[in-house]
Amino acid sequence: MARIIIVENIWHLAYVFKKGELISTWIKKVGPIEKNIPPENVQALLNDIRLFPSSNVQVREMLECAKEVSDRRPHITEFYNFTSQIRRSHDRGNLHQLNKNGDQKKRRPRKMSKYVSPHDVFLGGSCNPTTWRHDVAIPLLESLNITYYNPQVSEWRAELVEVEHKAKESAKVLFFVLDKCTRNVVGIIEAAHFAGSRRPLVLVADNYTADQPVGGEAISHTEYEELCSGLATLRDLLELQGIPVFNNIPSAINWTSKILNEYKTIPQRNNLKNSLFSEDTIRIRKLREIFEDLEPNGRGEINLSDFYLAYQKQALLAKKHSLIDLRSHLSSSKDVNPEGVKINFDQFCSIVRDLKSTSKSRNGTNEKLSVCCKSRSRSRIIEDKRYDIYVGGSCLDLDWKNNIAIPLLNKSGLRYITADKEILNVSGATPNEASKMESSNLLLFVITSSSRSLETMALASYYIGARRNVILCIQRLHDSDLINGEKMSTSALSDYNRGRVYLRDMALRNGIEVYESVSETVQKAIEKCTSRGSSTL
Repeated sequence: MARIIIVENIWHLAYVFKKGELISTWIKKVGPIEKNIPPENVQALLNDIRLFPSSNVQVREMLECAKEVSDRRPHITEFYNFTSQIRRSHDRGNLHQLNKNGDQKKRRPRKMSKYVSPHDVFLGGSCNPTTWRHDVAIPLLESLNITYYNPQVSEWRAELVEVEHKAKESAKVLFFVLDKCTRNVVGIIEAAHFAGSRRPLVLVADNYTADQPVGGEAISHTEYEELCSGLATLRDLLELQGIPVFNNIPSAINWTSKILNEYKTIPQRNNLKNSLFSEDTIRIRKLREIFEDLEPNGRGEINLSDFYLAYQKQALLAKKHSLIDLRSHLSSSKDVNPEGVKINFDQFCSIVRDLKSTSKSRNGTNEKLSVCCKSRSRSRIIEDKRYDIYVGGSCLDLDWKNNIAIPLLNKSGLRYITADKEILNVSGATPNEASKMESSNLLLFVITSSSRSLETMALASYYIGARRNVILCIQRLHDSDLINGEKMSTSALSDYNRGRVYLRDMALRNGIEVYESVSETVQKAIEKCTSRGSSTL
């Protein structure tokens, strides 16, 4: 396919340049038209076709664009695009427009981003030194004719941030692999955010094992437990959205292909809720296809984990439900094995039908509640419990909570609840904690300089993506800081600080307030609740 595209572009160029000026000059200076041009030869080739850029800035822009698009030297197609741009500048008498400093340089990433065409899949997660992209994922994607954007480059540059952001925004599926040989700080934060914002996410995750090197170095048992906690938290957050977590890349690629096929079969994705249940025949056929995809042995039954996978695919075509919905129906439905181990196709259809009915009745109930409780219409109602503020943070560092946060909150008279976690290596998104966060108007997360806070950053990222009311305290780690009496390595310091930077940027882009002082953060949270009232949070 790539060869065909190159040939088509070459013939197009031959047509445009009837005298063969560019092609003949290319062959003379560079060699065969399939060959890429060395950067040092670009200026001379431009001069040979009577183009004279005003400075080297324009040439550098071309080289940067070519490198960011394909991580290689410019091909004749990129060179043609660049020469056309220079010719237009000559024609407009505006030769200096492309090499201005200041504002023009700031706009340059947006110019480069237009060269990044939309892709089916964004390959996120663990980067160097992992090779899962080139070794496993990319060959499988190419065999299925699935386009992808690979952000892993040999030399990362700050200008790539904008290009990667555009690629994530335009991708149909966000494919993340969290390899156990890396800390995955940013990967966990990113995946949690995409799950919270209900983006199409496919995740492959390795479980950490004790005494294994991470990031090419030995880690302490405390850090190992914190990494386990961060990953367990992410898994629970994905379960809340019904998003499956895979343990191998081929299965995840297969699932990705199924998701992309749904995009092809649904003309207008904004009308998903009408595409499955509009007619009974379509519904049954679709459900049968989904069921059989996950039951290849012909036994007529799928296990509980397969049901979650099947329902997640069905959720692409209908309203999503949480894992709590699924568990409650599995335990109460008369058609389902009491142990919830195996279900057949009829039982699967029955559960889906019940969930759809429950969704309708629950929506009606919520409408009535919103009329009676307009002042809190933007907050979710769970049972009769209501809290103004949920206070979350690391369980290793409690001084900020006991000495600062709780005294200020007690004085305010607001109703608050704190994270209840005493064991380090367990999830911070257990059903009990998730229920407390869901029933709170404002979520306050404190990330101190005396904690790694991976789990807390994942929670904050998820609820920012879910567009909840969040306020953050983020403190940067320093080389002199000790975590539970342990000094961090240079690599660990960089990883956890990069996660903090990423979370801060994410929060600010979403209008979330971020502070460094714990007392200031708590005071701002109190002010938000008291001066504006719950309805404006």
